[in-house]
Amino acid sequence: MGRFAEHAFVLPAELGHALIAYGKGRRGRAHVFHEHQALGLVQPELFEVLQGAQAGDGLEMTMERGQGHAHLPCQALHAYRGPQIPAQDEPPAPAEPDTVTLMALGDNLIHNTVYWSAETEDGGYDFTPFYADIQPTVQSYDIACINQETILVQDRSLIASYPIFGSPIEVADALADAGFNVVTFAGNHCFDKKETGVTDTLRYFHETYPDITTLGIHDSEADAAVIPIVEKNGIRIAMLNFTYGLNNSMPEKRWMVDMLSSTDTVCGRIAQAKQEADFVIVFPHWGTEDELSPDESQLRWAQEMADAGADLIIGGHPHTLQPTGLLTAADGRDVPVYYSLGNFLSHQKEMINLLGGMASVTIVKDKDGARVEEYELKPTINVILRDPASGWYDYRPMLLEDYTPELAAQNRFTDCTVEAMQTLYEDIVG
Repeated sequence: MGRFAEHAFVLPAELGHALIAYGKGRRGRAHVFHEHQALGLVQPELFEVLQGAQAGDGLEMTMERGQGHAHLPCQALHAYRGPQIPAQDEPPAPAEPDTVTLMALGDNLIHNTVYWSAETEDGGYDFTPFYADIQPTVQSYDIACINQETILVQDRSLIASYPIFGSPIEVADALADAGFNVVTFAGNHCFDKKETGVTDTLRYFHETYPDITTLGIHDSEADAAVIPIVEKNGIRIAMLNFTYGLNNSMPEKRWMVDMLSSTDTVCGRIAQAKQEADFVIVFPHWGTEDELSPDESQLRWAQEMADAGADLIIGGHPHTLQPTGLLTAADGRDVPVYYSLGNFLSHQKEMINLLGGMASVTIVKDKDGARVEEYELKPTINVILRDPASGWYDYRPMLLEDYTPELAAQNRFTDCTVEAMQTLYEDIVG
């Protein structure tokens, strides 16, 4: 027989006799141990020894009340190895929440120098190089938004700059190539080319890039009645875009442009969107141009939108960056507000117009609903370099974190050093 385990245990008489009986082959040992374990009669230390025993080992055990010793061969005990307590099912792990990442940039403002710089030899336009620096960032998000400040036209004779803009239709190609999948249009310049601009723009996007969501302008009354919803990663996100006004006459078909017309109208749309989607974003075109802080109208509208059901507000129009805010809605929700993202691409020359911002947001949905989990404002800079070959410009809007002293030295506007732009950003956002 093999070695004896160097342990001695005092066992209850009933268990000792049962084990001896098993040693004589008259009783199933597993049954004995499970039965007596349930009665609390088996010491934990005994199980540890049994689990470590080898076939052929022995175990010395003493029964209580001096009823003698029992030597049991461990061949009899060997089969018992395993868990002392029957395995229990682990509780299911909590489900991972659905998650969507979203980014948004400020005004894509196509001045004449911008489209002149994009002219090609065959008489067309190619704006795609202007978005090369931001493209990897855009494509890293689930949803990428940009405000198209100027309306697009297909008729070359309608192309124009300030004050009545009409931008080449090829701008749409560049935005699609960069990776944007949401474009907002409701702004003071969206009706500069009357119905032609609206219909040209929407026809081209719908036919050429049907997967890009266009907001704020409509080519039919039926389209205007629909709440635009983007569904991504299991989250239904409603998106609304309104403008405070238009620079030229109002359309006879009032449904063509979504206006910040009245609290009842705007908040009614938000409430409708809240019923149809998990999460609601509002893109208002509001505020005072060249101001670095939100005005009273922005503050009032933002609170009313939050109370009506907006979960995130991303604004524009001032052509300057403004700070973010965090509102408490009437139902207690936290609602982040980007009051203005400023310009992204333009030929405005002041430092406050060359600085912009990118909203970076993470939206989650779990059993408690959808909400913003994280939000951040990242500064951007519209870098303008002189193109010696054409005599025009090379526009390179980018994140400020990618702006280097070497680029700053080439910048058309030499005051825009890395340090100066960072200081301006910090002064604005506090």
